[in-house]
Amino acid sequence: MDTTPTESQAATPPDVSPMDSTWLGLNFAWELGYTIAIPAVIFGIGGAYLDKYMNTSPLCMLSGFVFAFLISTISITKKIRQILNQMPKVLPKKPDPVKKEINESDEFHEFFRPKS
Repeated sequence: MDTTPTESQAATPPDVSPMDSTWLGLNFAWELGYTIAIPAVIFGIGGAYLDKYMNTSPLCMLSGFVFAFLISTISITKKIRQILNQMPKVLPKKPDPVKKEINESDEFHEFFRPKS
C-alpha cells in the first residue's frame, strides 16, 4: 500500500495557530542570537589568532568577521524561509472595529427612540 502524500497534501503546510506563530517568532529570536554570535566569535577569535601568528594585524580578523557575516546571513535567510513555509498563505481578515461600534451605537439609540 502506497502511503506517500499526494502532491496537493505535500504542497499545503498545516495551519498555524496564533499561539504557534508566537512560539515560532520567539524561537526565531532565540536562535537569531546564536546564529549571529557563534560564527562571529569563532571566526573573529580565529582571525585574531591567525593575525598574531602570521603578523598580519587586522586582515585575518576582519576577513573572519566578513565570513561570519555571510554565514549568519545565509543561516537567517534559510530560517526565515522555513518559518514562512509554515505560516498560512491567506490570513483571515480581522473585523472592522469602527463598523462594529457604529452598529452598537445604532442599536443603543434605537432602543431609546420613541415608537411612532
